[in-house]
Amino acid sequence: MKTSRRRSPLPTRALPAVIVLLTLSLSPLPMSQAADVPVNKAWSGSWNNRKYNTSGALVCTVQGEQNGQWIAKFTGTALGKPISYTALMTPKPNGANTALSGTTKVDGFAYQWTAELSGKTLNGSYKASNGNNGEFKLEAK
Repeated sequence: MKTSRRRSPLPTRALPAVIVLLTLSLSPLPMSQAADVPVNKAWSGSWNNRKYNTSGALVCTVQGEQNGQWIAKFTGTALGKPISYTALMTPKPNGANTALSGTTKVDGFAYQWTAELSGKTLNGSYKASNGNNGEFKLEAK
């Protein structure tokens, strides 16, 4: 005598994958980090260049966010002339601080830099493809 077994519409081996997909689709999505972007927040201070032993004034202002990166405008002086450039900053929480890193081009040269935002200070260092390198030390305005 044959017993008829009711067939499941899905093979049993596919069931774990379906459960995982359902769980993921019902889980709340993480909150956007855009709310944490300090738009219009500014820090001012100075930078130095170890290659030429020069320094100058520097202001960094966060203007917005793009794909999880902060858009920052840097303005200041270098060798008595005004400088201005935009850089993308990738933020990573580091305890009570925020680690920042980024790359940009200034006068056609690639610059790579890292910084840490701690309380009212934004301090970092940079290195460029033309040998320029140094630090910047900024305080919240």
